[in-house]
Amino acid sequence: MNITQSTKGDNLISIKISVEKSDYQETVEKTLKDMRRRANVPGFRPGMVPMGMIKKMYGASAKMEALNTVVSDSLNKHIMDNKLDLIGYPLSDLDQQQPADLDKEEDIDFYFEAALRPEINVDYTNTMVDFYHIIPTDEEVDKVVEDLQQRNPDTSHPETVGENDRLELKVREAEDGKELEGGFQKDGLFIHMDQIKDKESREMIVGKEVGAEFIINFAKAFGSEEAVAKVLGEDAPVDSDYNIIIDDAIRDEKPELNEDFFEKIFPKQEVKDLDTFKQKVKAEMEKQHEAEADPILFNKMVDELVAAVHFDLPDAFLKRWLVENSRGEIKADDIEKNYEKDYVKGLRWQLIEDSIVKANPELIITDEELKNYVLRQIFPGIDYNTLEDDMKANLDKIAANYLKDGKQNEQLKNQLADVKMTQFLKGKMNINYTDTTPEDFVKKLEEERKSK
Repeated sequence: MNITQSTKGDNLISIKISVEKSDYQETVEKTLKDMRRRANVPGFRPGMVPMGMIKKMYGASAKMEALNTVVSDSLNKHIMDNKLDLIGYPLSDLDQQQPADLDKEEDIDFYFEAALRPEINVDYTNTMVDFYHIIPTDEEVDKVVEDLQQRNPDTSHPETVGENDRLELKVREAEDGKELEGGFQKDGLFIHMDQIKDKESREMIVGKEVGAEFIINFAKAFGSEEAVAKVLGEDAPVDSDYNIIIDDAIRDEKPELNEDFFEKIFPKQEVKDLDTFKQKVKAEMEKQHEAEADPILFNKMVDELVAAVHFDLPDAFLKRWLVENSRGEIKADDIEKNYEKDYVKGLRWQLIEDSIVKANPELIITDEELKNYVLRQIFPGIDYNTLEDDMKANLDKIAANYLKDGKQNEQLKNQLADVKMTQFLKGKMNINYTDTTPEDFVKKLEEERKSK
């Protein structure tokens, strides 16, 4: 066997594999012997079919199978030995490959063409991307501060029930003003005074002391029997009276904007006044806006690099490769019509991305990084490094179970790769930022979309 390689064009090579009879004959004979042992031919006992008949029946297919194996193994070995960095896998060279008569020819030449990955040098200094620095307005900051107050109330346990308290109750089904023996009962039932729709019932409860015990009709108090079932459960009688005991009253009040509240929101950051607190809130909002806008910026950076980084591609080969590897899903006409629009950009970016990762190994996703990324998705805000060992072990098991799904694993790895690449490119490329508000940012994106 002899293998030769020659240049066929820009980043395109031709590989010739010359196969002699001695390269495949032993494999053919072994295959035919196996076929003879398994052959079931009328008039002959198993394993006793004449070899001449076996060769006539299966000789061509056995030879083709052996040739395919020998050629494939030789081609793969040539690629490995010569460290060929290819785009895709070699295809049969239609310009040189001639039809072979397997019945007559013993020495056969096979021709392949293959696309070499181009040498790509990314010069970030020649790039420029216009984007936006999203700055929240004072009104938006005030809304977030208000929301933080609502979500972090000052909680107290008053001795008497107020108009907007939450109550913890013991509930016992009652009849004729007394608890019903064997009737429905429930402890630790929480309701909010907002659920009491009936004015008379509200007036009866408001002002009661914790520990008070009295009879109430929940259907009247809640306004419907459906509401009773929703609060007490489907197995509770919805039209009965109930004896209740108020075990606790919980009152949530809007906290003052003071140092105690600032410390609760920004622990150990020594925020002393409202202006500093709002600046902190605004900075966090800007970080959130930046994170949400990063995927859009990433696409713009990709577009810029695809346009700025020039290299030649063997387009005719790649069009064939796309068709042959689509398993019949893509037609040659489709490729011709949409090659530049739908295929070249993605391929060029893939090659550029590969070259960037090759030059910067820190961009390669490690198992530890992927695990931490998954945990941040499941448990946002958790600080893994501060946890006890047993908690870390439990979280590791959760992440490992989550990553068992190969498809999900690959999807998450691609997401993380985009996140890392985004941060890398933001540090390398020239980005011209224009300050804008969140509302105007959305409008600008819509204008860009319409202009395309």
